[in-house]
Parts: sequence; structure tokens; C-alpha cells
Amino acid sequence: MSGAELGGKASSSQLSLAAAEKAAAAGAKLASFLPDAAAAAAAAAGAAKAKAQAKSFAVRKWLAVNPRGEVRQLELAKMRVTAGLGVQLRDLRLLDPQLATSYPSAILARERAIVVNLEFIKCIIGMDNVYITNLEDQNTLLFVEELQRRLRAAHTAAEAAASGPSGLFLSQSTVNLASAAAGGPANLGGDGGMPLSSISAAHEELPFELRALEIGLDTVSQYLERLTGDLEAAAHPALDALTGKINTSNLERVRRIKNRMVRLTTRVETLREVLEKFLDDDSDMKDLNLTAKEEERVELFNRHMRSGAATPFDVPLPYTGASGPDGALGEPEAMTPMTPKSASSASSDSTDLEDDPDVAVVEMLMEPYFMQIDNTYNKLQTLCEYIDDTEDYINIELDSHRNALIRLDLVLTSFSASVALVTAITGLFAMNVMLNPGQEGQAPYSWFLAVSISTGIGAIAVFAGVMAYCRWKRLI
Repeated sequence: MSGAELGGKASSSQLSLAAAEKAAAAGAKLASFLPDAAAAAAAAAGAAKAKAQAKSFAVRKWLAVNPRGEVRQLELAKMRVTAGLGVQLRDLRLLDPQLATSYPSAILARERAIVVNLEFIKCIIGMDNVYITNLEDQNTLLFVEELQRRLRAAHTAAEAAASGPSGLFLSQSTVNLASAAAGGPANLGGDGGMPLSSISAAHEELPFELRALEIGLDTVSQYLERLTGDLEAAAHPALDALTGKINTSNLERVRRIKNRMVRLTTRVETLREVLEKFLDDDSDMKDLNLTAKEEERVELFNRHMRSGAATPFDVPLPYTGASGPDGALGEPEAMTPMTPKSASSASSDSTDLEDDPDVAVVEMLMEPYFMQIDNTYNKLQTLCEYIDDTEDYINIELDSHRNALIRLDLVLTSFSASVALVTAITGLFAMNVMLNPGQEGQAPYSWFLAVSISTGIGAIAVFAGVMAYCRWKRLI
């Protein structure tokens, strides 16, 4: 990092601290001229204002990657990022790593940048640099390495193409789409590109912002597909074990897997909806092509200048660039502001976006990744159906065991009722009849045997009748 940058960052930090101290001092000075209650309110207002100013000047670490694959670490304030790249403060909130779970995946096309929030990839893509945050995540660092590798390979291929008669190298999505149309695997060469002569000449090399966006989509789609494969590898043995033996440990194992699947399905579905939204709207896809929009703005500006007419307010001015000679963000005042109507003016110049080659380039880039994400989503849906089928099987088996227990309870209850009949007759005779066969005038012992045998036969008959009735009603 150069001395000028260090000096600039030090001066920026000093300015932010000075502004906060100045606001606090102003609040304290105002409080000294007021009563106690008013002084407390004024002091609180001054402290809140100082905190707000300090927050607005808060810096965040970014990694800037240029088209040559060179990486520089920057510390930029929010206001400088918004002014330099034309994004909004809510876009920076979307990229805040501390609020990663509060916002779903999104790709937002702004006037001079693309705001990307895809899983662990939180970056702002400009026409000449990619500014990446969330540097504490290991997956983000892997994405930075992949971005460097591909950009360096593309830069080397471009230099080779400029110095010799070699073909241009295309993006990975172009190669995948061409190989799918040909019905065979892609024959990759060099650093993963395919010569321009092997496919249609209409598919030209992508601009920098679309190449960076493609690398991000490729990284995230492969990451989600890898998570889906790991989930499938863990789910099938757990479900088979639960089918073989239903116990608490297997049920808990399947419950955890199902929770993982639901969260992963939500993430994949969100990314799928984002890509589908862009593919369904040609104007949104055109907004992603920042280079094409800038060329249209320059052409429209030059046409008005050649006509000799004064430049109206709604004519977009050409963009002077968001980076200085060293690749860092320039000062806000060094950039040409864009008028609010510039985007609509540039887009209204094209009447039919379906045949626009700029839209076709973006569609060609996003369609393979939409198909890949859709395939991952279908895998998760299939796994979800498999889990649901297993749950249905487990419920059926549990219902079968429950019905068996109910049948056993019915048999035992019927037997108890039959025995209770014998017990009731025995209790009746025990209270009212005295059998003393050895004494004169008493009933003989044969009566006892007759009553006992008859009550036993009656109990058996009652039990058999209850069982016959239950079988007739198909209760057992």
C-alpha cells in the first residue's frame, strides 16, 4: 500500500474523529446556556448527532480486485462507497456481514455498479473493480482466490490474443451452453476457455462486470450443489436406519437432517427465484450490462453534442470512472454525477429488448446457472419427497402397532368381563348360601360343583360371544 493511501486513510480517520468531537463540543456548549432539563436534552441530542456522524464516517475493510486479478485491501467509509459507486446506503446494509441472516440472496443492478449478496459472497461489482467485503468468512477468501485465478487467466489469454493469432476465450457459461447444445462434453483448452471459432461468432467475450458476476454465480452454485450432495449422503443412511428400526436416536437424526434440508431448500429456492426474475425481464438483464449502458450513454451524449444543441437535464453524461490510477475509489467530487432520468433515457432508446445483443449476452450467462440451481432445487425436492415417504411409512407402521395394541386391549378387556361374571356369581353365593355337605339339611357338595362349572361355561360363552361379535364387526 502506497504512502499516499496511508496518508489519505489517516486524514479520513482524523476528519471523522474531528467531526464527531466537534458535534459533541457544540452540544455541550449549547447545554451550558440552558436550564438543567433542557441542558440534558441538548446534551443527549448532541451525543446522538455525534454518534450518527461517527457512524456515517465508519470505515469497512474491502478487497478491490481489478481486471488483471490484482488484489488490494482498502478501508473505505460508507459515504465514499455510495458516492464513488452510485449505490445506496441500504445496499451497504444488505452487504453487512453482521446482518447476513436478515437479508436473502439478491442481485441489484444500480447505475454504475452491481450489488451482489449471494450466500457468503457480498460484493459490489463495478466496470473496473470488484469490491468484496465479509472477509472473515473462509468461503469468501476461497472465492477471492478463484476470482483472481480466472481473471488472471482471462487477462493472459487476452494478451496472447492481442499478440498472436489465437482465439478469444469465453466465459464458462458460454462453454457449458455450447457443449449442451452440441450434445457432448465441452472440450476445454488452456485455462478453461474455448476458442471463438468453435461456436457462434455472436457470442463475444463478456465485459468485466459480467465475468465477475459469472464467477460469483459459478462459485455459489457449486457450493450449494456440494451442500446438497453432502446432505443426500447423510440422509439416505439415516432414513434406511429409521425404516429398519424406529427408536429415539434414529428419529432425532432424521429430524436434524430434515431441518438442514429445509434451510438449504430455502436458500436454493431464493437464488433460483432471483435468477428466474432476471431471465423473465429483459430490462433487468440489460441493466446488468454496465459496459453496454455506459456505451449507450456516451453515444447519446456525443449525438447531442454533435447536434450543437445544449445538453438537456435528462441527457446522461458519460461516466468518468470510479477508480483512480491505482485502482482505489476516487474522490466523490472527481466523478460525474448521473441524472435520475439517465437510466430511463438510455433504456427508452431501445424499443425491442428481445433482439438486443446486450440482453442476449446476459441471458446466455445466467441461463446455465439457472439450470444448475434448478437441478439442485429438484434434488432437494426429491430428497424432501423421499423423507415424506419415509415419514408416511413410519406413521403407517406405528398405526399398525397401535391397532395391534388396541386389539390386545380389547381381548383382555373381554376376558376380564367374562371372569368378572364368575366373580359376581361367586360373591352372590358366598353372601347368601352356606354349603355344609357334612351336616343334616344342607345342600350337597354337588351343588357347588354344578354352580362352579355352569358359571365357568357361561364366562367362556360370554367371552366367545364377544370375540365372535368383534370379528363379525372386523374389530379384530
